[in-house]
Amino acid sequence: MKKKYFILNTDVLIVLTLIIIGTSCKKSLLDEKPQDFFSSENAYTNAKTFQLSVNTLYADSRNFISGDIAGSGFYMRDYLRIGTDEATTGQTIRPGFLVDYNLFNSNHEAAKYFWDKCYTTLIPRANTIIDRADLPAAVWTADAEKNKIVAQAKFFRAYAYYTLVNIYGDVPLIEHEIITPQFNFTRTAKTSVLALVKKDLEFASRYLAINPSQVSDGVLTTAAADMLLSTVYLEMKMPDSAVISTSRIINSGYYRLMTQRFGSDPNHSGHFPAGGGDSYSDLFWENNANRSGGNMESIWVLQNAFNVPGGAPVPSGTQGLSRSWGPFYQNLTAPDGKRGMLVSDSLGGRPVAFVRTTNYANYYIWSSGGNDMRNSKWNIRRDWYYNNPATSYFTQKIDFNAPGLVDTLYFIYPMFRKVEGVITNIGGSVTPNQKFIVYRLAEAYLLRAEAYMGLNQLQKAADDLNIVRSRSHASTVNAADVNIDYILDERARELIIEEPRRLTLNRLDLWYSRTLKYSLNEPKFYYQIAKTIQSYNSLFPIPQTAIDATPELKQNSGYN
Repeated sequence: MKKKYFILNTDVLIVLTLIIIGTSCKKSLLDEKPQDFFSSENAYTNAKTFQLSVNTLYADSRNFISGDIAGSGFYMRDYLRIGTDEATTGQTIRPGFLVDYNLFNSNHEAAKYFWDKCYTTLIPRANTIIDRADLPAAVWTADAEKNKIVAQAKFFRAYAYYTLVNIYGDVPLIEHEIITPQFNFTRTAKTSVLALVKKDLEFASRYLAINPSQVSDGVLTTAAADMLLSTVYLEMKMPDSAVISTSRIINSGYYRLMTQRFGSDPNHSGHFPAGGGDSYSDLFWENNANRSGGNMESIWVLQNAFNVPGGAPVPSGTQGLSRSWGPFYQNLTAPDGKRGMLVSDSLGGRPVAFVRTTNYANYYIWSSGGNDMRNSKWNIRRDWYYNNPATSYFTQKIDFNAPGLVDTLYFIYPMFRKVEGVITNIGGSVTPNQKFIVYRLAEAYLLRAEAYMGLNQLQKAADDLNIVRSRSHASTVNAADVNIDYILDERARELIIEEPRRLTLNRLDLWYSRTLKYSLNEPKFYYQIAKTIQSYNSLFPIPQTAIDATPELKQNSGYN
């Protein structure tokens, strides 16, 4: 890249003029050779400088997975959760939140967000690292040093492409650094993109650190690569390979399900009374998500740190979990016509019902599970109490069916408590030190159960499901009852909020049927889901900005 510089010192200008005259058209004079600042020409020379770029990918992935805040104030992360069997939105004033699918088009913020994040941050930055690792300017002490760097970059590239193909279908496949403008991108078949994802993850699995105790919290390991690789194997109809990759995690000896209470804050900073909580609720509490906090189940955890440079902006998506997933209880009117609830940090701060869990998630999946810990009061807040002294109902339990109660879709409903944390800004439900678990061991068992089911080894599938269920003291499942619906129900019980549910349903080609079956079918606003949903809505539209810039891209079927 060549730049023009305007030099105001006259002595220097005279010397420079003489040099230019003397060298005539010698182009090398204009080549920029930075000496005292980083640029693309000198930043990729050794492991240390490469790692600085890899660190940027960690920040990119945190922002991408946690979800930046859109212009609408919505956390973009949740577009992979709402509009599925598990969740919709409680906000009737925001019909663009995948409730009325007539409003879902190529200009929608969700259509643009995931595409732009992948193609402007994760993929190009990963490609730069991967390509430049093989250039002569890069000096490595050993192949192992280079492979460790490249493995991290390939994981992030794979994560981006896996997300893209399960949102948009066929997408442009860019495998190398682009240094000149291009406008001729075309869409590559999903199968070919997944083949690259598989190849990248197999490389990452081989060269990332195996022992999680030898890396810092949040740093990728072989198990993290194997988690995503197992999912890809299942999508590519390779269940035997998925059994092998999940077994590498399960049998590694580095991870175990947490079955006993742990963490340095057993009462969850006053959220629970003395003795409250259980081993499942401990998994998600502040400072407990990381291995350094005693969590031997976590495999990959997104890191946030308050008032630390690079620790994530405030508020970020992770810090807005309770804001998104809790009911807008402070607007609840008691049956006597007075305000029923006051904002409290012990109730999640000031949630605004961006996400409203469906009756499937709130009730159906718990209907025959026995004494399931995941359905305990420490993990789902089902009982709410009027806390405003001004109402005659003060301290009474809220009856969702009471005459005069205005709303149980927006203002009050069960709340999954894994979103709760230490509130520093009650008005925004900000929990700036809350970490977000992307992968943990329980999901490895669920993926292996799915793989065994694909191999028609139903007893082995049931055995893996029961390992997860036994931790929660849930009733056991019989081999004869194992099918994909049961596994999806178990994933909902175990992984709701953590799991990007749309990606799971799309890789199984079940998004349309399950969302149509389990989405809320309520009067007025909510009936629009079942009324407007179409099978082609399983894929997002290609953003109009991308089509305008790249004429050869084609829009997904069904969208204008």
